[in-house]
Amino acid sequence: MKLALILLAAGDSRRFDGNKLLYEFYGKPMYRYIVEEVEKLPTDFFCRKLVVTQYEEIMDYMGSHGYEVVENKESSLGISHSIHLALKALEGEDAALCFAVCDQPYLKAATIKALAEGWQASGKGIGCLCNMGEFGNPAIFSQDYREELLMLKGDVGGKRVIRSHIGDLYLHEVSDSLELVDIDVRNIPGMGRKP
Repeated sequence: MKLALILLAAGDSRRFDGNKLLYEFYGKPMYRYIVEEVEKLPTDFFCRKLVVTQYEEIMDYMGSHGYEVVENKESSLGISHSIHLALKALEGEDAALCFAVCDQPYLKAATIKALAEGWQASGKGIGCLCNMGEFGNPAIFSQDYREELLMLKGDVGGKRVIRSHIGDLYLHEVSDSLELVDIDVRNIPGMGRKP
């Protein structure tokens, strides 16, 4: 099954006290970590790669790295708006949807690959990472969940859909809990390790 990657990079970083995606995290802007990990995957791993963002620097950089850029001019509408914009851009594309965020600098390419392969082998409609019962990103949805994702409103993301369909969920356990950490504040316990 084809898999489309959607990177969500439009948040307002209200809790971070500044733009966390452009924040220099161990020498480079935080959003670039996942870009570099995705580049380690086979070139045909994703049939399409999109980024949804409101930031010009990210648009320019991602556009030059093979991503289709979807501009979010209304980030105040929450993460659901970014999801809707991505789904609209992928309308007619018969591919499963892999949503990932750009503030997860410890996530590794091997983990993304293992999640996708494990999900495909499972025959389930949804897949996501987890650590000791805690769900995390990325999350994969088959086309069966497209309409439900389009019904999300406000600052509500795919976890709501995941929790409504536990019976159709493949969970891929990660041993290193840091891989699931998304940086919402500047000081997170255990974050002193360079990615």
